[in-house]
Amino acid sequence: MAPRSVCYKYSAVETVWGYSSVGRASRSHREGQGFESPYLHLYGCNSCFSVSPNGDGPEKRAAVSLIELLVATPSREVLVDITQQVQSALAEKASRLNGVVSIFIPHTTAGVTINEGADPSVAHDIIAGLARLVPKSAGYLHSEGNSDAHIKTSLIGNHVTVPVGQGRLRLGTWQSIYLAEFDGPRKRVVWLTPIPAEGP
Repeated sequence: MAPRSVCYKYSAVETVWGYSSVGRASRSHREGQGFESPYLHLYGCNSCFSVSPNGDGPEKRAAVSLIELLVATPSREVLVDITQQVQSALAEKASRLNGVVSIFIPHTTAGVTINEGADPSVAHDIIAGLARLVPKSAGYLHSEGNSDAHIKTSLIGNHVTVPVGQGRLRLGTWQSIYLAEFDGPRKRVVWLTPIPAEGP
């Protein structure tokens, strides 16, 4: 008899530790430091546990199917460093994960990217460079007036995958994960899907 799956929904909203914008020093998260952000919250998740056929409780391996973060962006165009929020969510919900985590942004005017986090000027330069490539007004047909945000999001993309070992993100020395906002300020959703590596 195959194990059955039982899902439990977590709906509590709680503050997590991290970085509210690119203007705050993001290097400190690699030193185990942080500060409470008014912009970034862990919103909830669904956790699925394998239950043994004889009903004696969950097996040792529990897979988190979805973790949802809620991010309030502070301006129309900004890169918000969400590295520590992703790490905190993994530490709480998937602390033994060995595999990868999928990070997906379900929006058409905001995306996600990985780039340098030590120097905030890099994030500023990315926003400024995209503004030069895709001006806000250029005879677009879309009636809502935010076509530039749609185009920039298509260039940046909505998804990244990051390796994870023992619940820790395996990023390069200078890498950070950014939510890329192009039509804010808004409240944005970030979906994390922990994916365990296949093994015996």
